[in-house]
Amino acid sequence: MKKKKFQKKILLITFTIFLIAFCVRFINLETVKNNPYFDYPIMDENYHDVWAQEIAEGNVFVNVPFYRAPAYPYFLGFIYSIFGHGYYIPRLIGIIIGSLSCVLIYLVGKELFKPNIGILAALLACFYSMFLYFDSMLLTTNLEVFFCLFGILWLLFWLKTKKNLHLVLFGILWGLASITRPNFLIFVPIFVFYLLFSFNKEPLKKRLQFVIIFFIGVVPALVAVILINIFAGKDTVWVAWNGGINFYLGNNQYANGWSATSPELDATWWGGYRDAIIIAEQKMGQKLLPSQISNYWFKQGFDYIVSKPLDWAGLMLKKIYLMFNSFEISNNQNIQSFILFSPLMRIPLLNYGLIISLAIWGIVCSDKKRVVIIIFLFMLSYALSIVLFFVNARYRMPLVPFLLIFAAVAVLWIIQKFVEKKYKHAVLSIFIIGGLFVFANSDFYGTHSVDYNRIQVSLGNRFSESGEYNRAVQEFKKALDYNPQNTDALNALGTTYIMMGKPYDAMRVFRESIHINNNADALCKLGVIYFQFGWMDSSQSCFNDAMIMGSTNPEVYYYIGVYYAFAKQPNLAIKNLETSLQYYPDPKYINSIHYNLGRLYLEINKIEEAKKHLLQAGEDYKDVSKILKSLH
Repeated sequence: MKKKKFQKKILLITFTIFLIAFCVRFINLETVKNNPYFDYPIMDENYHDVWAQEIAEGNVFVNVPFYRAPAYPYFLGFIYSIFGHGYYIPRLIGIIIGSLSCVLIYLVGKELFKPNIGILAALLACFYSMFLYFDSMLLTTNLEVFFCLFGILWLLFWLKTKKNLHLVLFGILWGLASITRPNFLIFVPIFVFYLLFSFNKEPLKKRLQFVIIFFIGVVPALVAVILINIFAGKDTVWVAWNGGINFYLGNNQYANGWSATSPELDATWWGGYRDAIIIAEQKMGQKLLPSQISNYWFKQGFDYIVSKPLDWAGLMLKKIYLMFNSFEISNNQNIQSFILFSPLMRIPLLNYGLIISLAIWGIVCSDKKRVVIIIFLFMLSYALSIVLFFVNARYRMPLVPFLLIFAAVAVLWIIQKFVEKKYKHAVLSIFIIGGLFVFANSDFYGTHSVDYNRIQVSLGNRFSESGEYNRAVQEFKKALDYNPQNTDALNALGTTYIMMGKPYDAMRVFRESIHINNNADALCKLGVIYFQFGWMDSSQSCFNDAMIMGSTNPEVYYYIGVYYAFAKQPNLAIKNLETSLQYYPDPKYINSIHYNLGRLYLEINKIEEAKKHLLQAGEDYKDVSKILKSLH
């Protein structure tokens, strides 16, 4: 009877936590529907969205070998295949998963310590602003947190019961977490070591049996991804091949510890991807497999570490500082721009600085039993996996549930000391937490400043690409108010003026951009305008200068190719358009490149080449099917 009553109580608590978490997240989701990015994903959200659409259409082995861990895009593709393509339903499912994670925080806290700690930690999670943010995004984060928590819960059950099924379930969920974010793999060898050396009272055979049972769970998901990469992607890639690039971005002489950019790589998402491939292939003097590209960048990162160990040590200290810092560093859509559209996130209830300050004290005063030690090992290993690359809000999210649990330990410990009238202990702990909070909110490296200039440029690009040109112009002008020297804003403004049919305004803006910083993008677009006006010498001069400066920029070769096509020089046009294709152009240009190449090859009577490119031009061009029929 007591057991039944206890189970009912747990069910009531879990339902209440889920309801609170869901209501808060649902209110937030409804209020951010007017966010310009809600139905217009950018960067990683866009990458996941496009990939998932391909999967939903039946192209299951698209993007192989995998550049990014595949679990979330396949999950999103599954959602699209059921509900159709749209952005509200997957975001709604995201907040449901986030609400379930709050329940899991309660259950993990209860298993680690006691029910009150689990309840308090879960309630804190219900209102934590970064959970509200990431749960509504088309990113891997909420799936990472869910798999991690669910896996840890089964691990805690296994430590209590030693049932093989519990260990297998932990392994399965950890495998899923690892193909969502490969950082989780760092815990696998540590856990194996823990199994072999922490259970000294068990015979070696039994401990080896534990390891085998764990591997029965964890291996299938990993092997499935590796086999897809080998057989469908024709390359031996462990989960994803972006690891080497990210490692270099976090470990080079220009690395700042938080930014996924480097001077030699284009700062845009697609441009950085493209340059990482081109530079590696140029340096190695051959076409490379994705795994070889990743290995090249790993080597560049390690070369920096070996050649400048003291500089690297300083960089690592900086990253460790950022791990403890309260400021939520953006990695995709700017978090501050999201907050502008989210009244709930503007309420200063909780921040990471307060959570980690409480959590550190909670760790100090918690019972160091075996189940707690394994959580410490996970937290330390996962934190190390972040610090080895670069630190931002998104990557440290899987640590937050456990920080919340230890924060709850600290709060209840202080309350208990007051109840016991041990005021000295309670007040001293508050002072220590206060000191940690001051440190966590410090800004030694200037990361706390909000780059409103970038926010406005991003908004401008979003409106420009959706054809809302007047709004785009307003945003670009706001960006230039913050920083008149921003050539990215000027070039984007000039491009928007071209789309609006305002060539003179565009010409003025591009000239201003070139005056500030002689750059290939502005030169190229200015060349297009000169060509439209019939100023052929000026146009060619701009293109030549752009080619020298932007030698790996596919857009430069694209526009030069189009220029030569209109100038009735098909061979030169073909040469430049083919070069543009070799330099991994933005997908939005690919159909146009193939269409133009198809028409140009027809002009010089190379029918088979023309067919090949016209077939790849897609459905954007209505005359393609007619042309292809005429060639049979």
